[in-house]
Amino acid sequence: MEQCNEGFIISIDRFKPHTFQPIEGDGIFISHSHDYDELTLVLDGEGYYSSPEQNIKVGAGNLILIPPGLHHGFVSTVPWRGVSVHFNHDQLPLQSQYLFHAGYEHNRIHCIQLDEEDTNWAEISIGQLEREWKKEQGCIDSHNIMRIAFETAVILFQRYKTNSVHAAGGRNDQTIIHEVLKEIHARFYSQLTVHELASKHYVSESNLRKKFSEIIGVSPKQYMINLRVEEAKRLLRQTDKAIESISSEVGFTSSSRFYDFFVKAEGITPFEWRKQQLR
Repeated sequence: MEQCNEGFIISIDRFKPHTFQPIEGDGIFISHSHDYDELTLVLDGEGYYSSPEQNIKVGAGNLILIPPGLHHGFVSTVPWRGVSVHFNHDQLPLQSQYLFHAGYEHNRIHCIQLDEEDTNWAEISIGQLEREWKKEQGCIDSHNIMRIAFETAVILFQRYKTNSVHAAGGRNDQTIIHEVLKEIHARFYSQLTVHELASKHYVSESNLRKKFSEIIGVSPKQYMINLRVEEAKRLLRQTDKAIESISSEVGFTSSSRFYDFFVKAEGITPFEWRKQQLR
């Protein structure tokens, strides 16, 4: 049962040194959009990325995140080299999804500048992701390696983005909720409480619940329950672990609570859901 070909990756493309000559006129920018996300790491050279409201100069060490559906263009002015990962963020492993739940503006290109050491780290991580993705037959180990490799690049992006936001003017509601999301995604399977989250981020429980619900659409507690159910579904689909074991692994304190929340979310029991997936 341990198959892992449900991948979140659409494609991985490497681009080699080239430039576009001004003689191409209006076509100097290669403009397009796509219904998936894009993460691009520029390794050498220089160029520009554009959107309807932006024109961003990029070079070696830039990590660029482009939301789905955003019309954008790019042009190389100094021969460049890099790699682009195309993926569906809503199919990412749960630990990696927090970046796309708060503060992820869908009408803008997001771009950060890595230092040399972290650029090398990002390149190695994306290279490992590419090697596992290209394997003909995947397994749960391969899927986990892909998750860790991609999550490394995402965390690097988020670290630099958070640092730049703090440097520009401190924490606002959006950045606080984003940090809370990061904590929840990292520890959803533990007995993490709203009180603990509120204390860590120096806000009251009531204020955290209010701001979280306004920005995310559900309460912090319900968000954690939803993550546990989603992780349980992955384990039901990808492994032959006992349902009681899965219930404990994803953080439910009893099998009966797990069954209740699962039936409420999916309309059927975990056992029935697993049988449907096997068909």
